[in-house]
Amino acid sequence: LADRRDPTYQLRIKPLSTLRIDDRYLSERNTPKRLTLAGKKIALVGCGTIGGYLADMLVKAGAGTGGGELTLIDFDLFMPQNIGRHRLGFPSLLINKANAMTEELQRMAPGALIKAVPGDVRTAALDNLDILIDATGEEALGHWLTANYRSHNNIITIWIEGPGTAVRGLLTQRGAGSCFRCVWHHTRDEAFPSIKGSLPQIHAGQGCEGLYVPFPATVSVQAASLGAELAIDWVNGVFSPSFRTRITDRAFELATPDCDLPAHDKCPVCRS
Repeated sequence: LADRRDPTYQLRIKPLSTLRIDDRYLSERNTPKRLTLAGKKIALVGCGTIGGYLADMLVKAGAGTGGGELTLIDFDLFMPQNIGRHRLGFPSLLINKANAMTEELQRMAPGALIKAVPGDVRTAALDNLDILIDATGEEALGHWLTANYRSHNNIITIWIEGPGTAVRGLLTQRGAGSCFRCVWHHTRDEAFPSIKGSLPQIHAGQGCEGLYVPFPATVSVQAASLGAELAIDWVNGVFSPSFRTRITDRAFELATPDCDLPAHDKCPVCRS
């Protein structure tokens, strides 16, 4: 008699599974009820100790995906003294920070569109942005960016106060509300301080190494986190409070709760 056994029972079975790795899934998975930065044209000025971690967080929040673009701008090289508190490490030594961060982020998120501008932001052509983020911590440059971009760009400015005593951030809406220059005027008036009392002044270095302000990488991460928080709030239409402070040294007490910083009547940028 013919063998009537089903031959399929003799076949080997190999189980398979599938996993999603598309950009939309990766950026929306942890914030399912909120918009991401996908589709937005974003420029991040400064790829140093704050900007390095912030660039990483922005990409994880969808920056550079969904038809958007993330531009990283920095003229400086990644030096040995940067390793202790930077997102990058030894493989990036002596490489321009914007180029090195772009290469690192492309490995992490190959689907993201990330552009490096390894030069001075004052000579860069930054047109049709959705938001400009200043993570340089340079006060003078912050004033320049405000004066040149406030009228037609949303701007987030992030900085560290003292030797890592506090981190602060300001969201300036396009042509409205207060700006980073207002912070400088309010500070001169001793208004809206970050902590109660005076900020400590601590410097390190000298000799073969120049003076610098010491603080650990944890402070940089908290500053970057505050910047990412402001960016996510902005894309979700949350503009208040626009001025935010996080104390990073528990020896100090918060002096100014998060608020909407008023425009200063002597600010030349806002008054113009």
